[in-house]
Amino acid sequence: MDTFKFMKDDWVKERGGNQLMQVDEYQIVETVVHPNGFGSRPITKRVFSGKVWCTWVNGNKAVITQPFWEEDLEATAHQQGDLNTHTLLNHAH
Repeated sequence: MDTFKFMKDDWVKERGGNQLMQVDEYQIVETVVHPNGFGSRPITKRVFSGKVWCTWVNGNKAVITQPFWEEDLEATAHQQGDLNTHTLLNHAH
């Protein structure tokens, strides 16, 4: 079972970066596994790909959604000065 570092709508940024982003979703992919080796019947499992989709508003007021590796993100506190970004993100969906 996967343990996620963030939840939907958490505020994050790339390590070493300053772009405030909101977590949209974890990228889940389907994979085929053979639980008892290749002689067994294959089953399809849904697993975390390692990527987190995040959304932010760039300098041109365009809404950007892009995947990032989870380990490249760090939590950040939402600040009052970012209220405009929050409003734009919530109206973009």
